[in-house]
Amino acid sequence: MENEKTVMLREVAMQPDFVKTNIDVMLADMRKMVATRDPGTLEHGFMIGCGDSYCAALAARQYMMKATGKFVEPVEALEFSRYLVGDLPANSFVFGVSNSGTVSRTIEGVRLARDKGAWTFAVTVSADNKLAQTAETLIRVNATPNIKELPNGTRVVTPGSITYTASMLGLFVAAIAIGERLGNLDAAKSKQMVADLHATAAAMAVADKSVLPLATKLAPTFTADRQTVILGGGPNYATAYFGMAKWFEGLTRPAHLSQLEEWAHEHYFMTGEKTDTIIILPPGPGRERGLEQARAAREMGSRVIIIGETGDAECEAASDIYFAMPAGIPEALTPFVYKLPFEYLSCEVSRLQNIAFLGFDNLRRQEINFRQIFNSAETKSAQKASA
Repeated sequence: MENEKTVMLREVAMQPDFVKTNIDVMLADMRKMVATRDPGTLEHGFMIGCGDSYCAALAARQYMMKATGKFVEPVEALEFSRYLVGDLPANSFVFGVSNSGTVSRTIEGVRLARDKGAWTFAVTVSADNKLAQTAETLIRVNATPNIKELPNGTRVVTPGSITYTASMLGLFVAAIAIGERLGNLDAAKSKQMVADLHATAAAMAVADKSVLPLATKLAPTFTADRQTVILGGGPNYATAYFGMAKWFEGLTRPAHLSQLEEWAHEHYFMTGEKTDTIIILPPGPGRERGLEQARAAREMGSRVIIIGETGDAECEAASDIYFAMPAGIPEALTPFVYKLPFEYLSCEVSRLQNIAFLGFDNLRRQEINFRQIFNSAETKSAQKASA
């Protein structure tokens, strides 16, 4: 069990260098690929995936649309493959996101989209997996897999961290290349977006130095009798979703996801003294509403934890615990940085409470889970949604 915690911590710490060293290489490859196609084939965009891969699509939506000038929708893989693909419009482009490249539902969606004439991309780690072989174009994201084998033969499965970062980076880089090809980005704007990505990699390294000590200090307070609610809006709805997933995977414990507005309409009613309300609040359009939610949560007795920008005195004052992130990160890029508290907290709480990641000390649990994800039967053809 100690091995898996050590491996996860190492992978979390690797992320800033991973982003820094892969931006330019991946962008150069993507530029070559899109140069071969008529821009008119890039009209309607979709990003599909499951779990963390779906979160990556949610995180990339705003950035992808700004870069390309097109509506590009993140869609959960089953919703796409069983309900949407039958009505796929002409000149669609579809990103299938899967670290392993072996997730049945994502492969199915990409296959059916390609059958409908869409330009399909596989955002994955290898040209040899089934997703890459199903899609027309590979966006290789050179990350370590979640399922790995140590030199002594021990198999280790960790909650996604660097794999999630890699999937996001693949989509963000694709957005720049497609935006250039469509003429939506001129040279100056493209150069600025690339520079912003590099600055974000540096911000990830800065955040690492402050987040780990605070997460380590805070971890003992996340006892099993407490409930966790995580709020986020815009690109950080994805971060909230990702944070919930780390609670499931790292702690095998319930957590509740809330869109920033919906908390007042739903999760408010379960908020009390045993609730930890975690709010992701970078500068942006959702910040003001998030502060209102923080005030209400505190009035109901909840402990409020805010992840916000360094120097944001108002956000810090609204919280009981404040994770201060580096200043100046464009909101669309904050998912690369603001997810870090969830990675470190889930790992440290899991270590302290001696919880096996994903409950996979029970081999039957692992067997059933792998069957559900990697060996699910695929539908043969696209069905039009019923009226």
